[in-house]
Amino acid sequence: MKIAHITSVHPQNDNRIFYKECVSLANTGYDVSLIVAGGESKTVNGIKIIGFKKAQGGRLKRMLKTSFLDMLKVCKEVDADIYHFHDPELIIVGLYLKFIGKKVIYDIHENNPASILSKPYIKSNFFKKVISFIFDKIELFSAKYFDALVTARPDISARFKHKNLITLRNFPILPNFSKMKEIEIQKSKPSVIFVGGMTQIRGINELLDAFEKLDDYELWLLGPITEKQLKNRIESGCKNVKYFGIVEAYEVFNYINSADIGIITFLPVPNHLYTLATKPFEYMACGKPMIMSNFDYWKEVFDKSALYVDPKNPKDIAKTIDYLMKNKKLVKKIGELNKKLAINEYNWQKESQKLIDLYKRLKK
Repeated sequence: MKIAHITSVHPQNDNRIFYKECVSLANTGYDVSLIVAGGESKTVNGIKIIGFKKAQGGRLKRMLKTSFLDMLKVCKEVDADIYHFHDPELIIVGLYLKFIGKKVIYDIHENNPASILSKPYIKSNFFKKVISFIFDKIELFSAKYFDALVTARPDISARFKHKNLITLRNFPILPNFSKMKEIEIQKSKPSVIFVGGMTQIRGINELLDAFEKLDDYELWLLGPITEKQLKNRIESGCKNVKYFGIVEAYEVFNYINSADIGIITFLPVPNHLYTLATKPFEYMACGKPMIMSNFDYWKEVFDKSALYVDPKNPKDIAKTIDYLMKNKKLVKKIGELNKKLAINEYNWQKESQKLIDLYKRLKK
């Protein structure tokens, strides 16, 4: 069976799409291609990556040409049996592929209507609500026509009624820690690590503010910075902060392993309140205690795996970091619990079986 995963937004080396889903399916024996806007065509891990050039210009032009016309042309050339798409911009492509007799899977990474309410490029709150409402109806209507839905979180799954729906959580691929190489970091203080894309609504400014007065500790940041103002602040040099840039997914564990505490203090915008970000599970896999936003859902899911703070309050963040760092017994206790949970449940090796079973059903 010939499978094509398609994305016009994510990079070729996207952790969920390439390293988790595509690699898992290729290892099962399927013929897997990844059609992606941007980058060169090549074969990696037995997966044929088919890159095509992104259109230049405004957002609307890029969506029309890249996410529809160009994507559809490449999809026809590949002629797969199943197309598995990862972006809401590709819903029309998915519907067309279904119309011409292909099997189509819609992989929903975010609660998209809630995400629209936090988009910084839509300035008007009124228009955010209108666009969110309209997209919600379009997405729910379109989803009925696809052969299967894959979601990244239970709250996303709850939006849909579909006979072939699976919740495929973004648990980490556990590395072989015994073969992990030491990385060379000049570590003069105990460290707190944040891994992931950095934006204002992910609480990075408040985190930087917290470390202004935490001279006994340092903050490690890994990942892309997508906002100019935040990028300028970090790259100009922040007190007690080290920025390591963007690293490959398989290198992330090296940095987490060398840190002392993992942190994720997203601000309470609609799309964050029920999110299951990948990073907490990566911290857990390395046996690290965590400090997290005090969302009710996170407290329910992670329970004793973390200490919880008001993400809008730098003083609360700083106070909790200091408390945890000084409580070595608690650090060890939470770390051991988290490592055990990661090995027994929160890992991609177990979670991927849902995806493999779904493809077996669609194959019939």
